[in-house]
Amino acid sequence: MNIETNGGNNIIRILLIEDDNDLSMATAMGLEQRGYSVDAVYTGAAALETLEHERIDLILLDVMLPDIEGHELILQMRSDRVGYIGPIIFMSCLADSSNIVDAFRNGGNDYIVKPAKFEALVERIETNLAEQRQGKPMGKFWYKRFMIDHPKRVVYRAEDGIVKEKIPLSPTEYSLLKELTAHAGEVILYKQLYKRIWKLDDLGDVRTLMVHVSNLKRKLHLNGTDVISAIRGVGYLFQDL
Repeated sequence: MNIETNGGNNIIRILLIEDDNDLSMATAMGLEQRGYSVDAVYTGAAALETLEHERIDLILLDVMLPDIEGHELILQMRSDRVGYIGPIIFMSCLADSSNIVDAFRNGGNDYIVKPAKFEALVERIETNLAEQRQGKPMGKFWYKRFMIDHPKRVVYRAEDGIVKEKIPLSPTEYSLLKELTAHAGEVILYKQLYKRIWKLDDLGDVRTLMVHVSNLKRKLHLNGTDVISAIRGVGYLFQDL
């Protein structure tokens, strides 16, 4: 059975970045038996070269690679230069919360702790691809004073429909803005926002969330107006301009 992308013409291609040869071969073989096309590489450099020349629908990324850490590699893949916007699933034997949080902060969509059952991996792949398909209609969203280019994950200051300058946002700040604007005019609770950005049920230290939102508010602040309002003890509200 061939698994097809949204267009219905191409088999879904997965980039597997894993330096354990045995695990890489076993994972690639299993996914290919499920109908996926797999490009398996062992280094970050090879991954970047593949992204430069090939269409990739989803990435499976190990944290510990011989030439670069996965946390650094994902920043390069999400950068304007590379511009990869598809799902990235981390696969690592590192199960500590700091590594997991960093993975999501840097632009990861999911995190699987190795060793993991193959069926669980397939389920996460299918879930992330389904979420991407549901989000595909997102394009450029214009507001009175800025524009969000979701395919490129970039935000610009704008005036009267004219782009003025790029607003530099971290991957976490962009993800926060994406969630807040998707629910414009609604109050999003701290716990809801934390779970959507960091994929963790436990709210943890709410100050982490507050610091990121504060930085985002500062960057979007214009002419004495805040587009994000803090509802003390509850959550945040994006003002639909």
